[in-house]
Amino acid sequence: MFRNETNFAEQQYANDMNLSARINLHAKHSTNKRGFADWLWEHYDFTENCKILELGCGNGAQWADRIASLPTECEVVLSDFSEGMVNAAKERYTEHKAFSFQQIDIQNISFTDGTFDAIIANHMLYHVPDLPRGLTEVRRVLKSGGVFYASTLGNGGMQPYLHGVFKRFNPDTNAFATQFSFNLQNGAEILGEHFDNVKRVDYVDSLAVTETQDLIDWIKSSVAIENADEERRLFDHFEDIRKRDGAINIPKEAGLFISGDKRNAKR
Repeated sequence: MFRNETNFAEQQYANDMNLSARINLHAKHSTNKRGFADWLWEHYDFTENCKILELGCGNGAQWADRIASLPTECEVVLSDFSEGMVNAAKERYTEHKAFSFQQIDIQNISFTDGTFDAIIANHMLYHVPDLPRGLTEVRRVLKSGGVFYASTLGNGGMQPYLHGVFKRFNPDTNAFATQFSFNLQNGAEILGEHFDNVKRVDYVDSLAVTETQDLIDWIKSSVAIENADEERRLFDHFEDIRKRDGAINIPKEAGLFISGDKRNAKR
């Protein structure tokens, strides 16, 4: 079963509270100290005077402390399906002249053909109800010779680990059982229908959580915990692991697809 419901994204990303809880867990407890945002930035290839569109920008966290690294005269449009997220990004970067902000649905991008040199979609394609339509729109507004950067998760890693924990308390649970509709395993095939030269790059990482409440906050930002008793049982389970092992060790799967435009003969 795949999860790509529009109402899930609307509920989870109405504002940046849930996103902040998720970012906090990975920022504090990832074993790869390089940092995912820094790793992504090393794979971006921006040139002078380029126009960049980020779809699903969230609160714009990936641009923090990196604006000075942009080549001269770059223009960046930060966009999200959620008005709340657009407002959060705008509040954060409104003083930076290179940035503009817009509420955009990837399935209906409000720009003319061939507008952007680079388009970014990080950890959001699995939320798109009609992904082929969304990718057709991305290709349409990408310039010939442009590049599409799409990061995503795998269907291993945290999902099956956490599903197994929830099943200890409720054998019938669906928590973390759904698969991502766009993932590391199928992303190259999906993108290959729209783009040339699709390249997958994996980000090697895991979690070693030393503060149990951070993990509980992340879980609460992702799924509904039924009541205080369930939350306490989860906390006690993970806290026992932390005390025994020194950390709660959780696998992760994440990576980036770098794709060229099918009209492109240059890259």
